[in-house]
Amino acid sequence: MVITTRSMGSAGSRAATPAPKAEATAKAQANAAASSPTAAKTPPTSPKKASTPKKLRRDLSSPPPAILGYGLSDLLSLAICGYIGGRCMQLKFPGPATLSAAWWGWSLAAAMVTSFGGGTYYTLLMKQPGDRGFGWQDPVAVAAAALGVIVSAVLVPACGHSGSPRLEDHIGLGCGEVFGLFDIVNSGILIAWGCSKSFVDSSGWQNPITRFLCTIVTTYVYSFGGGITRDLVARLLIGSSAGSVGNFSPEVVLPAIASTAFFYCLLVFKRSPFLQLGVGLPTVMLLFHAAGLAFA
Repeated sequence: MVITTRSMGSAGSRAATPAPKAEATAKAQANAAASSPTAAKTPPTSPKKASTPKKLRRDLSSPPPAILGYGLSDLLSLAICGYIGGRCMQLKFPGPATLSAAWWGWSLAAAMVTSFGGGTYYTLLMKQPGDRGFGWQDPVAVAAAALGVIVSAVLVPACGHSGSPRLEDHIGLGCGEVFGLFDIVNSGILIAWGCSKSFVDSSGWQNPITRFLCTIVTTYVYSFGGGITRDLVARLLIGSSAGSVGNFSPEVVLPAIASTAFFYCLLVFKRSPFLQLGVGLPTVMLLFHAAGLAFA
């Protein structure tokens, strides 16, 4: 038994330990490979990555436009658009008596078209079919627009348009001036949102001129497409008594183009959120105010 155990042990040792000659040969080959100039210059290979255009890399690495982080501004704009829709049913379009059931129905319809028409057009133009979401699918957004209609049912008559005591006599502010102020604020918010959304959605485009022109067009559609649709439908239904299409007027078109171009430059050159909202947004509003004074 002793002889058998020792024989098995020595055989295992020989199998685990390489022969001296083989070991020396392996070391020599390893040293030769390490000292080879080709091996020293050739880096280890790695899988190739798909190249990303430099412009697209910059856009993807930069923070999103500042206004997109303030959803309350969008809700404020929707409420103002809802107010404008209800106001049009009282002052611009001849129709049913104010506060009647028919008036509420038409006012809500006008408010929804005003509030969501432009955004719907924008989504159809700039989003792929599988990536589309519409503002009217959000109940909070719809509630904001409906709230604007309710406010219009109270404030428009209170401003003396229906024989009621004039609100401006009590607060010392002209209703027309207050409405004009909120209309300018709304235009500024819409331009900032439309330009920012288009800037993000066109980030992969390589031609800067095409991207800029697309931003001009889509921002105008986003901002004023709903009001245009409202006025055109009203003219089809009730004729010329519906009045003109206000968003085709030069006091809207010209500042829309100028302010979009200005805000687009802020986004392209990656200005800080303070400059976008603290300087850019007020400048957009001032451009609309100046245009209103120039074409008054």
